[in-house]
Amino acid sequence: MFNKDVTHDRVFYYDYVTIEPWTYFLTASEAGLTYVGLKGDETVSPIFSFYPHRMLVRDPKKMAPHIKQLKEYFAGIRKNFDVPIDISEFGTEFQRKVLAVVQHIPYGVTLTYGDVANSLAEATSSRSVAHAVALNPVLIFIPDQRVILSNNKVGTYRLGQKEKIRLIKLEKKQLHVNS
Repeated sequence: MFNKDVTHDRVFYYDYVTIEPWTYFLTASEAGLTYVGLKGDETVSPIFSFYPHRMLVRDPKKMAPHIKQLKEYFAGIRKNFDVPIDISEFGTEFQRKVLAVVQHIPYGVTLTYGDVANSLAEATSSRSVAHAVALNPVLIFIPDQRVILSNNKVGTYRLGQKEKIRLIKLEKKQLHVNS
């Protein structure tokens, strides 16, 4: 006989949404959003590199609130996400603390990796912060696109530098439209 709770904990629900130019792949546990990536992109940080041994079950109804908020973000009508995020099984405690700081960077604002490092007593360097940010499993919802290099260059991004620049410009444009 199998343990129903253990099986249930291993399930992530998922769905896709196309928001040009990408088709996003989102997953969630019972507790909240766990991953945002691209459909079919197995070359750059596929979900199983973040969360091995998960069973994926497509459930558009369960994923609808997450997809709705992502669409609203790209439409410029959502500045803050309020769906639950579950990165409790992601990375190390330090990496989760870094992402908690990044999650609170205001819409349209960019900070450097050094700024984020300075806000954490545990941070030994901006490099350790950059590594944690680069591993962010929940793109956009935890807005790592808002973290840049100290020389004002954008640095790397899981979806590429062009996409990071596009997201930064989207937010800055919406700030000007709404001011």
